[in-house]
Amino acid sequence: MTQGIPVEMAGFTDLFRDLEEYVVSLDRVLSRIGAGADPRLLLDYVVEHEIPSRLARAREFVGDSLERVIGAEALEKIAEQVEGYRDRN
Repeated sequence: MTQGIPVEMAGFTDLFRDLEEYVVSLDRVLSRIGAGADPRLLLDYVVEHEIPSRLARAREFVGDSLERVIGAEALEKIAEQVEGYRDRN
């Protein structure tokens, strides 16, 4: 028998709402760029909708939720596996 993990419904509802917006919006923006629109459209969307700060809040919420279940050390090991942007120059 598996045990359920307690979740904060309001936080996960907000997270899902944001993720839904990002998926739908990025699909629309990238389709427009693919059809010839100025690629700066993507930057405009990211800046106008404050995507970096919203993603940071989402990461904090998920990280805090996971940490309560798996512990800080396990969460840190997961974070260490991330490979971020690297300049191609």
